[in-house]
Amino acid sequence: MPLTKLNSASVIERLPTGSVLQTVEAQSQSSTTEPTTSYADVNGTSITITPTSTSSKILLIWNTGGMGTGINNSIRFKVFRNSTEVRDLKRYGYITTGWSAVPIAIQYLDSPATTSSVTYKLQCATQNDGDFRINNEASTNSMVVIAQEIKG
Repeated sequence: MPLTKLNSASVIERLPTGSVLQTVEAQSQSSTTEPTTSYADVNGTSITITPTSTSSKILLIWNTGGMGTGINNSIRFKVFRNSTEVRDLKRYGYITTGWSAVPIAIQYLDSPATTSSVTYKLQCATQNDGDFRINNEASTNSMVVIAQEIKG
């Protein structure tokens, strides 16, 4: 359910391009995600929004903690809209040795061109199967996901 959503067509029409029409937020303290060299869904990153116009853009924001170790370990993310890959971050983070903080702070602006419900999620993989942990302290580090519909 959106935190905010403008419903009146007459109000929306008067707003300038770039106005926020609705905001959806989700928080998850789901179990740890420990990706390998194969891409897999990141727990708690899914969010659904229904655009009010085909010209709208969707601003997506993911934030949580992460840490990793491994020699020459590249961290990789993909953003999906439903089952379609829309962004590939081949080298989001890079670890050379020892444990390092790799906070997750990903933003993406999408143009879904639909008024149907769309679901976004992240997938992650590591280059050399190094140890990478996302949200591994569920009691303190929740995944925060925000989707905002922007008037196009």
